[in-house]
Amino acid sequence: MKRTILIAAVVLLLGAGCIQVTGTTQGNSDGGLWVSADKGVHWTQKSAIAVVGAPRSFTTANITAVAFDPSDAKAVYVGTDDRGLLYSYDAAETWHETSALGAVHVNAVAVSPGNKCVIFVATGNRVMRSRDCSRTWENVYVDTRADANITGLTVDFFNSANVWASTSAGDLIKSSDSGASWFAVRRFEASIRQFVMSSADSRVLWVLVEAKSLWRTTDAGATWTDLTPTLKDFDGVLDTNSLAEDRATPNAMLLASRYGLIRTTDGGAAWKTIPLLTPTGGTTIFSLVVHPQNSKEIWYGTGNTLYHSVDGGAKWTTSRLPTTRAATSLAVNPENPGTLYLGVTLYQQKKLF
Repeated sequence: MKRTILIAAVVLLLGAGCIQVTGTTQGNSDGGLWVSADKGVHWTQKSAIAVVGAPRSFTTANITAVAFDPSDAKAVYVGTDDRGLLYSYDAAETWHETSALGAVHVNAVAVSPGNKCVIFVATGNRVMRSRDCSRTWENVYVDTRADANITGLTVDFFNSANVWASTSAGDLIKSSDSGASWFAVRRFEASIRQFVMSSADSRVLWVLVEAKSLWRTTDAGATWTDLTPTLKDFDGVLDTNSLAEDRATPNAMLLASRYGLIRTTDGGAAWKTIPLLTPTGGTTIFSLVVHPQNSKEIWYGTGNTLYHSVDGGAKWTTSRLPTTRAATSLAVNPENPGTLYLGVTLYQQKKLF
């Protein structure tokens, strides 16, 4: 499904600092994926498609998702808004198209920790599965509601037969047989914007309901805790763009929102503000990531700037993005956290109706 991404009034703040850029940055060819080997100081556009004959690339594409194979950090998957799914087996040096899947809009992608050739993709109201390393695809779930889309996908690292998905209709669903059948775990009051599975315990999930609430379960959905009351002191916090786990600290999570950045280290019982350079509501945070072994190292991306802190947010350095597009996807290489992956999106600044 091709979707034009619109925003109402994105405030783009210019960042200070210098940046060296390698790659194509002219016209509308500054999209696709960018890689930094030095934590975001220098960037190289990595969007070349491996083909025989004339060179091809996805430098004009908007990126919707970046995911790694849990068993091989050199295997990277990128979802796009209208070019389908691309994958690389050499850490983004060269890319391959999933021609059998087609030029679909990819909402999310997840690779099975138990079998690297099993890949799940959310596109529109469907979950697609490949069991042969992207050569062929089959439809394993369809939401029959016309206005419902799949918003997220996760495969359980403890038991890879368990696959979780969320929908814009507010449903959190699960398959216990690798996608052969599904059941509803819980129905929430609005679209599920994002859900995150704890990297320490796959029974722990955080569910962010669009502009409504934040929930947490510690028993795979049998019981739930509404964390919304713990957020009452942070105005605009439920207008959230990104929910990021702090893997280095147990029970820690960061929320990026219209309010700014907040962090919990006790499973959401209490939250603290992370000071930013910009005032509350002063910028739109599109993406957020935390160093997987160091809780104090944080990156977040806006419309044209990358912010980086090595002391938990006490001080920040800024760098201009290597593109005119917004930093909508940030990922850290799990085996080499000094390497960042940046997926970008071209936004049309129009009023939503």
